Amino acid sequence: MKTKSEQKNVNDPIRVAERGNALIYVLIVIVLFAALSFTLMRQGDDSQSSGLSDEKAELYATQIISYAAQARSAVQQMLFTASTKVSELDFTTPNEANFDTGALIHKIYHPQGGGLTAATLHAPAISQTTTDPQADWYFGEFNNVDWSKTAANDVILVAYQIAPKVCGLINKKVNGTTTIPTITAPIRNVMIDAAHHSGANVAFTTDTGEICSECRNMASLCVQEGGIYAFYTIIADQ
Repeated sequence: MKTKSEQKNVNDPIRVAERGNALIYVLIVIVLFAALSFTLMRQGDDSQSSGLSDEKAELYATQIISYAAQARSAVQQMLFTASTKVSELDFTTPNEANFDTGALIHKIYHPQGGGLTAATLHAPAISQTTTDPQADWYFGEFNNVDWSKTAANDVILVAYQIAPKVCGLINKKVNGTTTIPTITAPIRNVMIDAAHHSGANVAFTTDTGEICSECRNMASLCVQEGGIYAFYTIIADQ
């Protein structure tokens, strides 16, 4: 049973008003929170619809350049310390059946070889226009770059079908300009082993009037061809 004092507090108009005001404040907070959430969602949608942000593109450009540097370091270490020749480099990836067989010391991705981690391109950094081959990293010794030491095949690493904005930012970091040179032959034929696509490999010529004169003496550069953008690095030349 409530005391007279408690009964008075329950029916006190001031107390009732205070509880009513508190309820209003709670409702206002809920409405403001809902409005804020809606605004943030719209901003997220607008950001996605407007394409890759400058900050994200900068991050992906840095990651791609960094991975190329890791690959170069792994291969150079193999060539200098593991008595591996360029022609002996093995590009078998961890998901292939014969990854743990053969001369492991010559395998770039094997822990007993180069120990390089097999990477994939982040989806937002990709701009894929063809599946022949898919957007991805490609690594191999299959083609000659005409400014290298000899006519022997060089080792080329390529990030294939990346976003134009990422491509331009890569060039700004490695070449000081966002300009993206256009090559006159399919990128896949020049920079990716024919084992991965339906085309045929052609020599990577860089003299004036050839496939890419702006690529001459450029060990790393992002180029374009037919709406396809790719970043290549000459990992080992011979």
